Amino acid sequence: MNPSSRPPYDIHDADYEQILDDLPAAPINRKSGLLSGLLLGGLGLFLLLSPIVAGVAIAYLITAGLLLYGISQTLAFFRVPKGERSGWSLLNGILLMLFAGLSMWIALSGPAGLFPLIESLSYAAGFLTASAGVIQISAFYALYKAKLSGAGWGLAGGILNLLLSVVILLNPIVSWFSLTALWGVYLLVSAIALSAESWSGRRAVRF
Repeated sequence: MNPSSRPPYDIHDADYEQILDDLPAAPINRKSGLLSGLLLGGLGLFLLLSPIVAGVAIAYLITAGLLLYGISQTLAFFRVPKGERSGWSLLNGILLMLFAGLSMWIALSGPAGLFPLIESLSYAAGFLTASAGVIQISAFYALYKAKLSGAGWGLAGGILNLLLSVVILLNPIVSWFSLTALWGVYLLVSAIALSAESWSGRRAVRF
């Protein structure tokens, strides 16, 4: 059955249970799927087995990305017309360049300089996680007052984010490498799922 030929209505049996046996399955490219699974699995193994090396590499990549983003924001400020320029955008770009440049210079000055770089990035991740938790809890109260479903999941996610932020802020160095290893596990599981799906040659279509 072609997905485009699926009728615009649901089919039910005598007990008014929806019949789902004839849901179509979309063919996928087995070779590309298996290759993607292998690459994803290799990256996951690298993160899991070498969290220190991977954590250091990720720290350098994030810092370099922040430096490039700060440069682009600063250049963008001078490219727009004077009447449309934002001083906050310029300030943000300059601060990002200073932070990333100083962090990179300290990290490259010696082995001991790497720890302040990872600490600063880990602290930033902790505060961002805490901010996400506060936003989720605020959204819970809004959903609860409106008596909408799903509010409990938002509260649970907010509490978990706040707890995770506390762990990160209390142990910034250990948390950075631990999260790197956890990402390795996540990528490995995703690679196994993708490879199994690609080996079957078909992927279920969801409506």
